[in-house]
Amino acid sequence: MIARIVALAAVLLVALVTQTVLFPLLPTAWFRPDVLLLVVVAVALADGPFPAMRVGFAAGLLTDLLVLVAPLGIATLVLTVVGYVVGALRPYLSPSSVSAPLAVALVTGGAATAAYGTLAMLLGDDRFGARTLVEAAFGVAVYNALIAPLVLRPVAALLERFPRTSASQEA
Repeated sequence: MIARIVALAAVLLVALVTQTVLFPLLPTAWFRPDVLLLVVVAVALADGPFPAMRVGFAAGLLTDLLVLVAPLGIATLVLTVVGYVVGALRPYLSPSSVSAPLAVALVTGGAATAAYGTLAMLLGDDRFGARTLVEAAFGVAVYNALIAPLVLRPVAALLERFPRTSASQEA
């Protein structure tokens, strides 16, 4: 169990560094994929809602404290909710499907970006307008769908390598 926690913490740190250091160097529009969101989605698809909520909370807290300049707690709330929703929908997705995880990455990328921007605007962050919010949601959704196989498969393999213990599978 400790090895699994350490492995997930390492994945979150690699995702954070990739998102904050590598992707700003790429010659793309100013919208970038949300790698931490994809890690939360991978955990939700592999383990269900409650482990994904815990990982979503940790990823959101990392984002809030180290990356973003919007009001504190928005990313934590959004990633925790995304982890729960995707984990709750997991029984309805075919485990052998190739397109389902890509569709989930596309939808969650757009929905999480839209939710984050809407909450930030409601809390007084005037950097975003409605048009910018729609463009950002679309851009992040497409980028997340494009890089989803590079994140979802390795994280799923890591979670299989370090399975949950029987006592922790209930929660």
